Formats: sequence, C-alpha cells, structure tokens
Amino acid sequence: MKPFSRTAAPSVTMSLDRQARELAASGKDVINLTAGQVDLPMPDAGKAAIRAALDADRTGYVPATGSADLIETVRNKTGWTEGRVLISAGAKPLLTAAIACVAGPGDEVLLPAPCYTSYPETIRLAGAVPVPVFRGTPLTHEALTRGVSDRTKAIVVNNPVNPTGAVLRAPELRLLADFAKAHDLYLIADEVYHAFVYEGGFTSLYAFADVRERLILVDSASKTYAMAGLRLGYAVAPAPAAEAMSGFLSHALGCPCSLSERAAKAVLAADDTYSDELRGVFRRRRDRILAGIGRIPRLRTAPCEGAFYLWIDVSAVEADDALFCRRLLDAEGVALTPGRAFLCPGFVRLAFTKPESALAEAAARLDRFVRSYRTDAN
Repeated sequence: MKPFSRTAAPSVTMSLDRQARELAASGKDVINLTAGQVDLPMPDAGKAAIRAALDADRTGYVPATGSADLIETVRNKTGWTEGRVLISAGAKPLLTAAIACVAGPGDEVLLPAPCYTSYPETIRLAGAVPVPVFRGTPLTHEALTRGVSDRTKAIVVNNPVNPTGAVLRAPELRLLADFAKAHDLYLIADEVYHAFVYEGGFTSLYAFADVRERLILVDSASKTYAMAGLRLGYAVAPAPAAEAMSGFLSHALGCPCSLSERAAKAVLAADDTYSDELRGVFRRRRDRILAGIGRIPRLRTAPCEGAFYLWIDVSAVEADDALFCRRLLDAEGVALTPGRAFLCPGFVRLAFTKPESALAEAAARLDRFVRSYRTDAN
C-alpha cells in the first residue's frame, strides 16, 4: 500500500490528558493539570437555550458557516463591523481553514514560539512549513525579519499566549500589523483567551483598522463561557479569505452543531457578568499557584498576565522536560505538559484549571518532588 501523503502528530496535550484520566480511573490519585479546559459550569442561559432548542426539535442542519441570527449576535458582542463573520465547530476548524486557505505546499508561516501545540501540525497539514521565531525572546522587528522569506504567507499570533500566559500589548500588536503590511502577509490571530487578562486590559488586533484587510481573527465560546465540549467558534475575515474558508469548512465539517449555536447565541447576548466572575476565579487561582511554585527551589516561573497557564522553567532540575513530567506523574500523581510540545524544551506548562485546594496540593507535591529529585534516577 502507498504511504499516507500527509500525517499529523497527535495532540500532546490531549494525549497526556487521556493518560492522566486513565490513571485516575485505575485508582491513582492524580491531579491533572494538562488540558486547558475551564472546569466551572457554563452559564444557565446557555443550558436553557439548549433545552428550548431540543423541545422545538431544532436538531437539523444549519448553514455551513453559521445561522444569520448568531452571526449578528457575534457582531454585536465583538464589534466586528468590517469583514465577514464565520461560525464553525470550535476555533480549531477556523484556524485550520484559515491556514489552509492562505498557505499551501512550499509556503511558509511564521510562528511565535513557544506556541499552541496544534499550530505547527496544522501548518504542515496544509503542506506548508512552520517557521518558529522568538523562541521565548522578546517580540522584535529583528526577530520577525530573521524568519521571513519570499515564501512567507502569514503570521500566526496567539494573544493571550498559550502556553506562557503572556499578553501582547498595543506596541507589540502595532509592530505585528506594520510588519504584515510591509511584507504583504496575512495575520491569523487566535484570541480565544481574551477574557482572561488579569491586569491592564486586553487589546484586540481588530482595533487596528488599517490591518483588517489582511486579518483573520478567531475566537470561541469554549474558554469564555466554559463550553469547550459544545465546540462553537467564530471568526472574522476579509471577503476573499472568508470565501475560501467557507468552501473549505462546508466540505470538511458540513456545519456547526445547531444546539451549540443556540447556546452560544444566548450567552453572547448576555452581559459580561459571567466572564467577569470567571476571570476573578482564575485570577485567585493564578495567585495561589504562583505563591506555591515560588517557594520551590530551582524552578522559575514566567509572569502570567493572561490565559490560565503557568510556564515553568525546570531546566535547573532536569534538562529533559518530558522525563521530568513522566517522573512527576509516576512519583506524585501530578500531570503537567512538557515544553517541547510547544517548541520550547526545558519548560513545563501547568494549567490552573482546578480548584484552589487542588492547586495548593499540586504545589506541595511538586515541591516534594523537586527537593528529592535525582538526575541519575532510573
């Protein structure tokens, strides 16, 4: 048989989450801090909307890129007045469509690293080449210039950043916008963590009107409204890109889930009380885990201004971050994600998506593990 022409490595975070779940199901005491999933209930308005849709038998197909009333609600919530709004089954299909429609075989896509694990594989699935830049260093014009070539088609940018918790501010966004304009590139922006900025507020790339003609901006209900399993994302794109993405999505996915659409419409139409309260919960969790990790020798944490991840430098304990995570899970039942999954070895990602009591216990176990760690252990 002929080999497959294109394959993608499985998602590391999903694989580790599955392993942790299996260990927990077998009876091991596991604190699973791998997956970026909000662990609190979704808004009641969303639940009520799903029940009403079921009672009305609204379980058929919807338009391939979303129903008109939901698109209007998204526009009202986001302020996306220019461009075409697309709805799909989560942010991932929209990002996949965006990359596939602007880059093809032989093309290159600039990718700030560390970055979300699916970005490089999604670029490769399009036949294009991911070109990591920064590697954790500051975002500068020089770093971008080192990565760009005549084959570069786009820059993928995530803000706030998964896995580091960094937040790109207006000067850095202006730099990205100007660089994209100067080199005639698309900007593919993933802003799914926009509601989780703990200090200083959030600035969207959409705020820069002069870049909207080359901006594909993706968001979702997964994080902001604890609806990860309902798979509902939305994007705004200029007409040519939106047309191409629409065709891609209509064949690859068919359409969004009708029930998820109703839930999203209900939560987006509400005020910001829910997301404000959610942000408060995660700010307190961040402060709790930062305090706990800060007492552990030889570990260094990056500042966490947004999202819900702690980026921890473990290189002074163990150079092999994957080995560090395996030993930690075996010894203490704490599941973290190795930094190499995000293109930056020597680090681990901790998702503070558990109650404060569980985070305090995880920090205590990690402290015990690090203080007793031997690099020559089998």
